[in-house]
Amino acid sequence: MVGHGSRRREANDDVRQAADRIAEYGSFSIVEAAFLEIERPGIKEGIDRLVQLGAGEIIVHPYFLSPGRHTRGDIPLEVQESAKAYPEISFRISEPLSAHPLVISASVERIRQTIYDLGPTEPRTRKAKKGTVYLVGAGPGDPELLTVKAHELLRSSDVVIYDYLVNPDILSQLPARVERIYVGKVGGGSQTPQSEINSLLIACALKGQSVVRLKGGDPFLFGRGAEEAEALQAAGIPFQIVPGVSSALAVPAYAGIPLTHRDYSSSVTIFTGASGTTGNYQSPGSATADTLVILMGVKHLQEIAMDLMARGRSADTPVAVIRWGSYDGQQTFTGTLSSIAMLAQEEALRAPAVIVIGEVVKLRERLKWFEETLSTCREELVAV
Repeated sequence: MVGHGSRRREANDDVRQAADRIAEYGSFSIVEAAFLEIERPGIKEGIDRLVQLGAGEIIVHPYFLSPGRHTRGDIPLEVQESAKAYPEISFRISEPLSAHPLVISASVERIRQTIYDLGPTEPRTRKAKKGTVYLVGAGPGDPELLTVKAHELLRSSDVVIYDYLVNPDILSQLPARVERIYVGKVGGGSQTPQSEINSLLIACALKGQSVVRLKGGDPFLFGRGAEEAEALQAAGIPFQIVPGVSSALAVPAYAGIPLTHRDYSSSVTIFTGASGTTGNYQSPGSATADTLVILMGVKHLQEIAMDLMARGRSADTPVAVIRWGSYDGQQTFTGTLSSIAMLAQEEALRAPAVIVIGEVVKLRERLKWFEETLSTCREELVAV
């Protein structure tokens, strides 16, 4: 009897036990287990063993459920090669079990046993642990870009402490029992001090609550997630990081702008347009990548453009500013380094927005799938 062979011991033991059961129930005088690969004995070794035990006729039974490459190709070829050494012995190969009525019957029995004997089982889910803080990325806005792990933790948590850029649709899906605490920061508007947020996270965890700290985008990319993790670590609070889909990657994609392309860009730099301490623009140490992605920079767009041109970027370099990326109200404005600031002023552009600079912006005219999808949906609604 030939099994596939596995690095898992229990799988190989199953083949050997099945061979013993077949010998017992079938009243066959000699039954040997062999393996196609990985485990020993191989097919040739199994056949040699049968011959040594006096076999005059050998039936090779593939311990496989369905016909395929192994049962139709690999096993017959190995048996044929091994048989050359024993021309006086008859060799035959049985069919795999496939959809044999007894296989179907046994499968139905196992299914019913699972339903009635073992009872229904819940799918594996991740439940938020009491006294633990989860720093979770909410993605760029579209609720469908929330990760499975983030979704499960949100639904099983006691309290969610969230930012301004978290889509309200995500919060609306939470169970009613989950407490929601807003600690957002709005540029030029209300601010929740970071020290207050850190203290709140620690206090909730010390009360034995499971805490999700929900941040727009990814918590470790301009999200102050590291500062909060440091505060939790210093306080002895268990924490986990749950990465999110960053707006630096997702928003350009929703605008039809790939950050890399073999013909246009082989490097990307992501930087902030506003210092975390002063809020002012600070020229990045390096801005030589083919594609630049700037977060939190729309307020300083003219200063950014002037700085990049002074550092050698062509005034004709394409630029895109994408506001509320991945939301139904997404807006994308394109220009060049020399024109984008004036355009932004004319359109009264405000945060939140992602700025993309580089030749890849040109591809938007062919790849702007999301806004065209929204346009089609609006047309269909009007028609209805």
